[in-house]
Amino acid sequence: MTKLTIILIIALAAICGVSSHGRFMKPPNRSSVWRVAEFQSHNPPRNYNDMELFCGGIHQADDPGTNCGVCGDPASQAAPRDNEINGQWYRGIITGRYSSGQVIDIEVELTQAHKGYMEWRLCTNPGQENQACFNQNVLRLANGSGTKLPVSSTGMYRTQLRLPAGVRCNHCIIQWNYRAGNNWGECGNGSGAVGCGPQETFRGCSDVSIS
Repeated sequence: MTKLTIILIIALAAICGVSSHGRFMKPPNRSSVWRVAEFQSHNPPRNYNDMELFCGGIHQADDPGTNCGVCGDPASQAAPRDNEINGQWYRGIITGRYSSGQVIDIEVELTQAHKGYMEWRLCTNPGQENQACFNQNVLRLANGSGTKLPVSSTGMYRTQLRLPAGVRCNHCIIQWNYRAGNNWGECGNGSGAVGCGPQETFRGCSDVSIS
């Protein structure tokens, strides 16, 4: 086997083993605010690894995922975790200002896509930034197709969500949750298939207000 062949095999293995990567860009999440010119005056800290909020690489068995910080940090990280309130990347910057019941624009950038789907949740009490708070408001797609946006390719995903009617807050948090679906696992009925069982999860938290 030639040296060139060995290099090509290693490169191919690296490509095949790359995990999906993505970031919540509109409204921008706490780790990506620095990339948006509109917020430069706030001097947000720069997280150059903002596409790697995958819960420390742990595969998630549940929907929307266990063993995962609510904003994509490893669950084992000491509180406050880096992307949570008072964490390393948090500055309390409101990146979206909306009205109750409004249809809002959403953008997510993916450089690797491993099937699965995205969902978004809204926590209206920043003093309780936990999954139970987010689960109270699972945001629906404005086109009426439900809550899950399927992932099929890389690129910029643009969609619209409808905020709940009657919800108002000076400070709310939108949680992006991308649960991949490219791993083989048990489906719970004695069979196995791609997309069943533990899957990789990406997350991001964006601070918004709703009037």
